[in-house]
Amino acid sequence: MATGILTIDSLLAVENQSAAEFGLDTIAQVLQADLDAHNAIVADMMGELCELSPDRQRLYGASQEGDMDEVDEFGRARSQQVTPGSQVGFPLRKFTRALGWTSTWFKVHTPADMARAVQGIEKAHLKRLQNEIKVAVFRASNYTYNDHLIDKFTLAIKRFVNADGYSIPEGPNGEQFDPNTHTHYDASASLTNAALLALIDDIVEHGHGGMVKLCINRGNETAVRGLADFIPYPDPRLVLGTHLNQHGTRLDISRLDNRAIGTFGAAEVWVKSWTPQHYTFCYDAEAEGKSLVFRQRPQTALQGLRIASENDDYPLFAQFMEAEFGIGVWTRTNGAVLFSNGGAYVDPF
Repeated sequence: MATGILTIDSLLAVENQSAAEFGLDTIAQVLQADLDAHNAIVADMMGELCELSPDRQRLYGASQEGDMDEVDEFGRARSQQVTPGSQVGFPLRKFTRALGWTSTWFKVHTPADMARAVQGIEKAHLKRLQNEIKVAVFRASNYTYNDHLIDKFTLAIKRFVNADGYSIPEGPNGEQFDPNTHTHYDASASLTNAALLALIDDIVEHGHGGMVKLCINRGNETAVRGLADFIPYPDPRLVLGTHLNQHGTRLDISRLDNRAIGTFGAAEVWVKSWTPQHYTFCYDAEAEGKSLVFRQRPQTALQGLRIASENDDYPLFAQFMEAEFGIGVWTRTNGAVLFSNGGAYVDPF
């Protein structure tokens, strides 16, 4: 039996013997360690935008707004009604991809074949996560979801504030917002300086201002760079005088579709691969209330991407890898989207 195998790269190098000959116990340990690392990376990636939670619904929007009445020595304040919140739900979905590992399969395939299969599914898992984030962020209409994996209870899935009539918490200075007209899904015929400033104000006026970020598509980067309030991060390949370097941050030139490129007003501008062209997403990355909830089952064994075995005594005898999760909006004020290619907001998909 092989020993000392610590990483999946070691399995990729084994092309000259079958998985059964190499040692299934060792392979199982390596693949599980790789899945643990993958799930840890996913949790870290989701941490800025999502709160990880087993909750399937919460109460959002309860407001204690009101006034203090002036009275005389014997006066008594009038009673004031507390604005109730509304239920916000989070879906739970099951995603699978076939493996087809049987006892016969191990006799004719190599450890490298197994490693490549797992890596392919990890990539598909990340793609699905990205897609679910896009759906949660960029679609503007509320919907109901049948929680069929649990008990078929109907959940009300809300979007960011979208003029749906549900209560909105007052702002940090007592600002009040009409829930029937106030929306965080904005539209502009083109990408303008004023439209982006208004988008940032959608977030800041609700008290979110710790680390405001604008997420744009790479196809809109040139347009954003041309706006009056944009200040670019300096190119690290240039030698600048200290009086010219306004930021401690330098431009990241290692990946063009996932990097911070500068600041715009009160926000840092990020190019993100999951942002559709002509859409800009704004949120506060340091807010106590995360924009989204990433829902998983409460049982640790059912969290993250995992091998779904047919025989619990030997986890590699499997037909599928699977993951159960769902993403929904939690803090409805901590997210705003601008569609900059028309006069009215349009869902991108």
